[in-house]
Amino acid sequence: MNELRERARHHWQGILGSLGISGSLKNKHQPCPCCGGKDRFRFDDKDGYGTFICNQCGAGDGFKLIMNLLHCDFKHAAGIVEGYLGNGWVNAHPIAQPPAKTQEKPEKQQDKQAKLLSILEQAKPLTADSPAVQYLHQRELTLPDHPQIRYHPALPYWTHHDGEPMHMGNRPALIAAITTPNGELQGIHCTYLQQGTWRKLAIVHPQTGEPLPAKKMQTRYSGALTGAAVHLYPIQDNRLAIAEGIETALAARELLPNCPPIWAALSANGMASLVLPSNINELWIIADNDTPRPIGMQAAETLANRAIKAGIAVKLWQPETQGWDALDELTRSRRNSVS
Repeated sequence: MNELRERARHHWQGILGSLGISGSLKNKHQPCPCCGGKDRFRFDDKDGYGTFICNQCGAGDGFKLIMNLLHCDFKHAAGIVEGYLGNGWVNAHPIAQPPAKTQEKPEKQQDKQAKLLSILEQAKPLTADSPAVQYLHQRELTLPDHPQIRYHPALPYWTHHDGEPMHMGNRPALIAAITTPNGELQGIHCTYLQQGTWRKLAIVHPQTGEPLPAKKMQTRYSGALTGAAVHLYPIQDNRLAIAEGIETALAARELLPNCPPIWAALSANGMASLVLPSNINELWIIADNDTPRPIGMQAAETLANRAIKAGIAVKLWQPETQGWDALDELTRSRRNSVS
């Protein structure tokens, strides 16, 4: 890998920019593209190796930054870099179909699947009066059917200080399983909620005062999420839809007539690398209209190319308004109908 490291030298502005974090590639204190914050991150690119420093994530080179950003292992990060350097274009997502089988557990990594299963077992299915449903209603999602989401009344919230874990108490949360196409659990997506108001959790770091993220993911091990998704609804009639975020997917389900059962890939990279189920012949791809770089549409087109090559009929949808997603369109549609 030393050869690849040298080939990538002085190319990290382009490599990382292709993943949508070009606004963070400055040698000054700023929000971290991986963990947020206000001024904890600095991209110094020492000697052209893409080096960075983050008070929460730590320090590393460009490969480490990709691993932090995409929750992947070094092999996957190296593949992205190799793809960029080989293609010489900004779409760093591979077009080839990922392996259909679950990625094998990397050596010397602790498998946390049992812990994740325990969290899911502690959580409760959605009911009409569930705080998770109240949160989604405030997001203007009415949930005409029952997605595979659960409510956890007291999920531990952790952050870091000086490199050490810090427990910030137990918080209510909307949680969703992240699984392979055959249903094997690979991680959990958590949206922490504000007790009582049931909006997204507003919380700051007790030492730095910086805002902390309301949404987090827990995984089995590094790289476990590659190809996996949140299966909000089971496949029916060999038809499937895929969107990036959970709320975007739920909005698309309500917004688009005859929308198939939908999954959430959780990111543009997750959409591009999604392992397609073997039992579908029609795929709807719901793309975000990202600006200034069309990351969402690039990922959607990558997935569409693979699906078409596999003989699957594809329908591609994107909001016309720049910077919007399906939830923005649903909100506008609802307000227009009221007025």
